Amino acid sequence: MISLQKAKLKPFHITEIAPQGWLKRQLEIQMNGLTGRLYDIWDSVGSYSGWLGGTGENWERAPYYLDGLLPLSFYLHDDKQFQLALRFIEWTLSSQDEEGNFGPEASKYDYWSRFVMLKVLIQYYEIQNDSRVLPFFGRYFDYLYQAMQEIPAAQWARARIGDLLFAIHWYYDHTKDASVFSLVEILRRQALDWVDQFEHFAYVRPAAYYYNWKKELSHFSKEQLDDTMNYHTNHIVNLTMGFKYPAMLSYFFKDKDFEKISLQGLESAIRYHGVVSGAINGDEHLSGNNPSQGSELCSVVEYMFSLYTMLERFGNPDFADRLERLAFNALPATITEDFMGHQYLQQANQVLVSKAPRQWFNTNEESNLFGLEPNFGCCTANMHQGWPKFVKTLWFYDDEDSSLVSMVFAPSRLDTVIGGKALKVSLKTEYPFKNTLTYRFEEAGDITLKFRVPQWCKEFQLTKNDLPMTKKDYELQKGSVRIRHLNSGDSICFIPKYDVIFSSWYNNSLAVERGPLVYGLDIEEEWHAIREVNGVRDYEIYPASAWNIALDKNSTVKEEEFELGDVPFSKNTPPVVLTMKGQQLDSWQLVNNSAGDLPVSPVNKQGSEEQEVRLIPFGCTKLRVSEFPYFE
Repeated sequence: MISLQKAKLKPFHITEIAPQGWLKRQLEIQMNGLTGRLYDIWDSVGSYSGWLGGTGENWERAPYYLDGLLPLSFYLHDDKQFQLALRFIEWTLSSQDEEGNFGPEASKYDYWSRFVMLKVLIQYYEIQNDSRVLPFFGRYFDYLYQAMQEIPAAQWARARIGDLLFAIHWYYDHTKDASVFSLVEILRRQALDWVDQFEHFAYVRPAAYYYNWKKELSHFSKEQLDDTMNYHTNHIVNLTMGFKYPAMLSYFFKDKDFEKISLQGLESAIRYHGVVSGAINGDEHLSGNNPSQGSELCSVVEYMFSLYTMLERFGNPDFADRLERLAFNALPATITEDFMGHQYLQQANQVLVSKAPRQWFNTNEESNLFGLEPNFGCCTANMHQGWPKFVKTLWFYDDEDSSLVSMVFAPSRLDTVIGGKALKVSLKTEYPFKNTLTYRFEEAGDITLKFRVPQWCKEFQLTKNDLPMTKKDYELQKGSVRIRHLNSGDSICFIPKYDVIFSSWYNNSLAVERGPLVYGLDIEEEWHAIREVNGVRDYEIYPASAWNIALDKNSTVKEEEFELGDVPFSKNTPPVVLTMKGQQLDSWQLVNNSAGDLPVSPVNKQGSEEQEVRLIPFGCTKLRVSEFPYFE
């Protein structure tokens, strides 16, 4: 039975938030890179695309691409790229048939690709307020109600129904059209039940422990794999998309504690398959905690979006902590600094990038190359959503206690109207590299500000208009600070203390963290282009310095901060450098072209001589060790 629930946090429109500082620069780099060039150099989203009425790729790739290109072009006021996105959108809106279905004729009966395009149209509506969009959604949902009773969701669509529920909830929130409730009930019956998966997490070992991929393929067709090996349940991108499913159900049902189940699913995935960057290992199926296994780029950006939807629904700061870890570590590490190349798979301990066989579950020898289309093109299309949709996570409003909410931190500006009053506020910061966050209220009338205190933060300082605040000046509860009665001209400065901490990972290894950033060994890199396609080079990267380092856990850690340059996540000019002591561990060598299995720590110290070990932010590295053996 349908029982409606509201989102805890209300998101602002794309048009109300503006990226600033290093974040805007990161978006500019992205647009000058592959995002701004892909239409011209990659046929999958080019002029022959099925989503322009052509004979080219007609499934998920153009919708994936638009999911990032559209908001990016708006944020940067890039009219050329915005008009390009509108060409796809205009074709899509004009493609709807009498039954309500839409999209390329060649993939007419595919559900999944349409779910992605619905997410694009949601962003388009926020920007343009086009009156055609809501009726378009309504007709498509009417079509699905009829079609899914005859042809139930299967394969990708069944695994990713959470994304459709996201669109249905958005539509209902704008129209109050209760006719969608019957569709929602059908979807719950047909969906891959991620609620059950998270309550009873089955994959406590890598998929390779349960299934032999080559034998599966030799005996069964790909269509049969969901029956023979639960293909879609342990597929890494399905899992990270599936994280949002309990939250989306919770808008319409209250028969379970969906927030608890969401957290339970996240914790299980991290416990058995997580690495220090925040990513979940899956190459391309769940592959355990070993930091030499791979994490797919699609899974990183989809995980970020799922966390955004969970944060919106439940308001729990825990989701913001996880989102920041991914955005500031895993995301930049797997894309080149000029945004002209990416990996299909990244490794937490990535000491060699090359075309070579590795211990992946079912991806090819090119999977950790940096380039245009390593292994498979889904990430080439899908990676563009990461940073632009991150902007949307920066500001919310809490109707319940009438407060402006800042849960995820990056330099930005909000320009909106609340309760008939203009609100203009900016967050000036170089976070996550530096720890000063200043909220400036240019125009405000008796507003309440609520912001998250990160889980890693043990103490902080607060000032209002440059004067220290005491505990009686603010409220602290459930991981958030609340400051009331803010008006035009007020400024709040929040300084969470950055402590260097050691966290424990695979084989009792040690990771070094400081604030929201994870740190990796600064390995000297030699880049070699192995081919060039349409002006985009594919690269191998070889280590030119020792990577097999064990850290001295009792070493003093020296912290140095530097000016933030034009490339926020730069290897040559990293904004933060940590140094400590360690030793080269000769017994730890390459195995199958990756760092061999981590020695169980603590390891034996080899003599008394130690060397200085330089660590830089994980997101600044392309070769690295981030989970280290250690000695005491």
